[in-house]
Amino acid sequence: NVQRNLQNHVQAKLVNGVITIPVVVNVIYNTTAQNISLSQIQSQIAVLNEDYNAKNADTSLIPTIFKSVKGNVRISFVLDSVRRKSTTKTSWTTNDAVKKTSSGGLDPLSPTTKLNLWVCNLGSGLLGYAQFPGGSSTTDGVVILYSAFGSKLKYSAGTYTTTYNLGRTATHEVGHWLNLR
Repeated sequence: NVQRNLQNHVQAKLVNGVITIPVVVNVIYNTTAQNISLSQIQSQIAVLNEDYNAKNADTSLIPTIFKSVKGNVRISFVLDSVRRKSTTKTSWTTNDAVKKTSSGGLDPLSPTTKLNLWVCNLGSGLLGYAQFPGGSSTTDGVVILYSAFGSKLKYSAGTYTTTYNLGRTATHEVGHWLNLR
């Protein structure tokens, strides 16, 4: 079901039964701390690959109610490019302005063939949000709070929140992008 939703959402590449999704990370920053490193970005890609293929070390912590649906969905996330943009804007909301160059953010890059992730300073205590399939290609993708992006376990020198530092916010939001409620 995830693979069918993905194929309807983006033109991913299928090789040996594995769907490869190229990922564009758009880093929109106001401070040095918000301009996260390539290593922190790579740690997030690693977490996505582990989580979507049931290869993460903590699968034993999956709640009993969900254990029967755990599995390898045969999706590979591959970092395609990182785009960075400095801004005078101090925080963003869920109005998709971060996804628009005209509003100080960055327009998505090839949204019909690539997953766009925006990393920025989300306000109001938000960790992230995603667009479900079927929305406009001009806003297609996922937005994540810069300090909830990546894994402190994989790259400890990054900029992280105390509580949400394992890369699971992106895993959760990419699930919505794949049409998982």
